Amino acid sequence: MEKFQLCIFLLCLLILHQCVAMPLSNQCIGETLCTYTLKDSYSQMTNLPGDINTRSLATWVYQKKTDLNREPQVIYEARCQDSHSGGSCNSALGLETIPVTLRIPVLRKNSACFPLPSYSVEFENITVACICALARTQEEIAQG
Repeated sequence: MEKFQLCIFLLCLLILHQCVAMPLSNQCIGETLCTYTLKDSYSQMTNLPGDINTRSLATWVYQKKTDLNREPQVIYEARCQDSHSGGSCNSALGLETIPVTLRIPVLRKNSACFPLPSYSVEFENITVACICALARTQEEIAQG
């Protein structure tokens, strides 16, 4: 009987301990496990030729996004200089500027695991560039 009570007690502790029972998403991950891999992956996506954003037909600038509860804390996101209606892309030729977005993994600080520094893997949509493409016709838009 004592062994059964101990099992019930341990099960209750497990349920009450949010870090193990209910992390923010997926599961708690120690910082050393993924930080280097995420930084390496992010740097590969952002290491484009130096001035490609100004040489492109659809120019863009990089905007700094800071989140202290995310790793990496700073992400530079592309912001298209032209709207979908023209600008550098010649709207007379039926061209438009379109943002290129990637879904990247980030580590989000998991407060449920306090006081240990733990993180949960989440995905964020980040605009990495802009392209100039033929504008879609009303028929194409209606078809999805």
